[in-house]
Amino acid sequence: MFEFQTTKDRTYRPVLEAAVASAGMGLFGLFVHSGLPWVPLSGAGLLVTVLAIAHSLRDGGGPAEIFALLPPSRRVAFTLGLGCAFGAAFGILFRVYQDVGALPTGLGRFVSIAAAIGAAEEVLFRGYVQGRLRPLGRIAAMILAAVAHTLYKLALFALPPEGILINYEVLAIWTFIGGLIFGGLREFSDNVLPPVSGHVVFDIVVYGQRAHAPWWVWS
Repeated sequence: MFEFQTTKDRTYRPVLEAAVASAGMGLFGLFVHSGLPWVPLSGAGLLVTVLAIAHSLRDGGGPAEIFALLPPSRRVAFTLGLGCAFGAAFGILFRVYQDVGALPTGLGRFVSIAAAIGAAEEVLFRGYVQGRLRPLGRIAAMILAAVAHTLYKLALFALPPEGILINYEVLAIWTFIGGLIFGGLREFSDNVLPPVSGHVVFDIVVYGQRAHAPWWVWS
C-alpha cells in the first residue's frame, strides 16, 4: 500500500503543480490590466505560479531539469533551426493576415521586450508546464500545455481598453496551433531552447518595428 501511494504521488503531484501554475498565470493575465481594486489579484496569481514552481524545484530536481534547459546536442541544434524557421514563417503569415506587410521595416525599441516575453512564455509553458504534465504521456502533455498557454492568452486579452476589438477565435486558434508545434519541438529535442528560439523569432517578425509596448504589456 505504501509503495502504491508513493508511486501515485510521484505521478500526480507534478500534474497538480502544472495545473496550479497555469491557473495562477490565468489569474495574472485576467486582472493585470484591471486597475484597482482588482489588479492585486494579478499579483496573487503570479505568486501562486511562483510557489508552484518553487515546490517543484524543492522536490523534483534542479532548474535545468525542471525547465528543460539541458545542454545542447546535435538534435537540439537541428531543432533550433526548425524552431527559427517556423517562427519566421508563422510571423510572416500573421503579418500577412493582419495586412501590415510580410516583414517589419525596421527594429524598434519594443522588440527586445517582445522577444523576452516570448522566451519567458516558452520556458514556463513548454519547459515547466509541459514537463510536469509528462506523467500523463508526451502527447497529452503537449496538448494540455498548448491549452494552458491558449487560456492564458485569452485571459490576457479578455479586458481590452475601450474601442479595441479582439477576435478571440483567431487568437485561440493561432496560439493553440503554435503551442502544438512548439510543444512538438520541445518533445523531439527534449529541450526548451528550440521553442524559445521559435517564439523569439516570431515576436521579432511580428513586433519588429514597434517603438512602444502595446496595451496588453503595460497598461
